[in-house]
Amino acid sequence: MVTRKIGKLLRGKATPTQFMIACVLGALIGFMPGFAQSPGLMIVLILLLAVLNANLFLAATVGLLAKLVSLAVMPLTFMVGRILLDGPTSGLFALLINAPVGALMGFENYVATGGLVTGTLFGILAGMLVIRGITAFRMKMTSMQENSERYKTWTSKWWVKALTFVFVGGGGKKDYKKLLTKRIGNPFRIIGVIGMVLFVVLLLIIYQFASGPIVTAAMQRGLERANGATVDVRDAELDLAVGRLVLHGFAMADPNDLTTDLLRADRMEADISGRDLLRKRIALDQVQFANASTGETRAIPGRRIGRWPEPKPVPDKTPEEKTLEEYIQQAEVWRERLAQVRQWVERMSGPEEAVEDDPAKRRETLRERLERQVAERGYANVRATHLVKGAPTFMVYRLDAEQVRAAQLNGATVDIRGRNLSTHPHLADEPPSVLIESSDDRLRAFVSLDHAVSADTTSTLEFFFLGLDTDTIVRQFLGDRVIRGGTMDLFASGNYGREGPGWIDLPLRVAMHDPNVSVGGSNRDVSLLEVPIGLRGPLDNLMIMLDDSKLADALVRAGATELARQFDDQVGERIEDVLEGASDQVPGLGDSIREGAGRLFPGRNRD
Repeated sequence: MVTRKIGKLLRGKATPTQFMIACVLGALIGFMPGFAQSPGLMIVLILLLAVLNANLFLAATVGLLAKLVSLAVMPLTFMVGRILLDGPTSGLFALLINAPVGALMGFENYVATGGLVTGTLFGILAGMLVIRGITAFRMKMTSMQENSERYKTWTSKWWVKALTFVFVGGGGKKDYKKLLTKRIGNPFRIIGVIGMVLFVVLLLIIYQFASGPIVTAAMQRGLERANGATVDVRDAELDLAVGRLVLHGFAMADPNDLTTDLLRADRMEADISGRDLLRKRIALDQVQFANASTGETRAIPGRRIGRWPEPKPVPDKTPEEKTLEEYIQQAEVWRERLAQVRQWVERMSGPEEAVEDDPAKRRETLRERLERQVAERGYANVRATHLVKGAPTFMVYRLDAEQVRAAQLNGATVDIRGRNLSTHPHLADEPPSVLIESSDDRLRAFVSLDHAVSADTTSTLEFFFLGLDTDTIVRQFLGDRVIRGGTMDLFASGNYGREGPGWIDLPLRVAMHDPNVSVGGSNRDVSLLEVPIGLRGPLDNLMIMLDDSKLADALVRAGATELARQFDDQVGERIEDVLEGASDQVPGLGDSIREGAGRLFPGRNRD
């Protein structure tokens, strides 16, 4: 009963020091953003609350109130965290973030670190108010016990004693004057000390025998944050003695189509090092997927994780450029998919300020990056990743997924090879890269994020996709369908990140084979039509440049080529007949005409 808890608080033996400890610890727990963001800090605070002889009811009450207040003042807490992590004390927190055990605390989270200050201030203020109120109550009760005969008569009645026992609690007659003289009291709770020792022993046992589920859960949460959608793992096997991790029933939902899996595999195997787990470092090598596929329907739809990234601002357009909406009918669908790609690539690239020492050269300052991440993830999920030193917190040296079945490739499979994929690529020796190749040689995509390791280098993007159905692609675009039928090849080679995070400059060449072109009310079959397209800007807010004059030239060239072919096929035979007849009438005349035609049209040579 709440009234009995309050009665114990007012009439119990707890001292002002114990009240203050309860308020401060309760407030600190309330100001923590969550267990996922600051697991070590939460465990330490809860253990301190159990060990120190503080009133648990008061701590819980203040903690609940502190949680409500923390939500309202989270921007302020985040700002305090910025001062601590990026200000004069940055070096101290960098040591804590990269130290064994200290890495598990969650100091890199701005709200968690800022909450240590704002929570303490709130707890001290709450403690002062509580101590003042309880002290005033006890002084009043002392005065009544000593000077009020009416109070003594009233409290001696049996029914008053009964009500007091029911609603306030027992414990006999209280000497409030004696309670006022105690200021500190026993600082430790014996049962709490015993409980802490047992908890530490339990942690060691869990680390020894249940580290597999713990590491798997950590990996699963990290993959979900990186993917932006559900990642399922049926069960896991971890043997740190031999350094082997095996995941069964791996499924990664597609963030843009939660009813399908972006990647599914019966089993994933990897070599793992458990040496740096206390520094929150996980390194995987030789990651391999067995019986993998993509695009398969999920039994249970996934869910999105985190906030969707805000689109980058549209770059200044040239007269020849247009936006996605101006060209593509399903622009919003494409924008979401490109936003997901941008999110993946940016997380693979790591913080820009980690590799660029000169602030003047940074295309996105630390403040701009944090503002963007706050908008995308919320204050509670923004971390000072640039303070991580020595080694990435998560690293995959080699990832190979071979013969992955892809429903979109009509039976063909793809091989996916990733190298040096990590949360902090600037701490790795080699840049992260991903290569995707199809078994029928129709698809090849390669990205190497060299700028994530060295600011002086340029990251490259290359890909080609052959044999696409032209009608399927053209249906995505606005306007009349002037091109129908045939197949299409796409070729692209450009750079990433030169103008800022998420930006590309990618010339795209489109080659259409055997299309039917409708121009000026007439249809014409052509053998080859090549169209150059420029893609520039942030991935999810691209500018598309399709030069009308170059398109017209391409159509003219295609038409001229087709006309020449028709001349060869239809008229050429008749001319040959005429030349053969001329030679019959006048020997050598046909050869002379051929020689003259060759001089007049150097590009034609008919033997």
